[in-house]
Amino acid sequence: MNRLSIPIGILVAIVILLGVWGYVAHRQGTSAPTQTATTTAPTQQTPTGVVQTPPHPVTLDPATVAKDVVGDWQSTDDPNYQIQVTASGKWTDTYAGSDASSATQTGTYELFTSAKPDKDFTGVLVPGVVYLKVTENGLSLYYSILKANGSNLQISYLDRGNTLSFVKVR
Repeated sequence: MNRLSIPIGILVAIVILLGVWGYVAHRQGTSAPTQTATTTAPTQQTPTGVVQTPPHPVTLDPATVAKDVVGDWQSTDDPNYQIQVTASGKWTDTYAGSDASSATQTGTYELFTSAKPDKDFTGVLVPGVVYLKVTENGLSLYYSILKANGSNLQISYLDRGNTLSFVKVR
């Protein structure tokens, strides 16, 4: 028997085991999600089919949110980024960088809930969550509102799940 046959045999066994483990892990990662009674947070499905779980269940009053989102808001992450939200449904994004990177886009916004859904939204709506649809240049972006109290605004972009945080400047 060759001195290398045992180490080669062990190496082949390890490679086979890694292949089986990778296949099983891949199959478990792509299998249909199961629902259990221990789920604590609702899930949301975005228009692109991405499912996200909010950091915690958020229940907001749509009438209060409609009043509290109006104003001029400064991003807490980027001081150059501001939004202006009017009571008439106008939404303006402004980025005040150097001359080459300054930009302003104006569009519209709508608030909606699972009780009164947006006709174009294709994701799953969670009861008690207030959603925001911002439309600029023919493109609609969907958010869930995490916080709107008149001085702070937090919205979560449903397509990626990132949170944008703002403080009121006016």
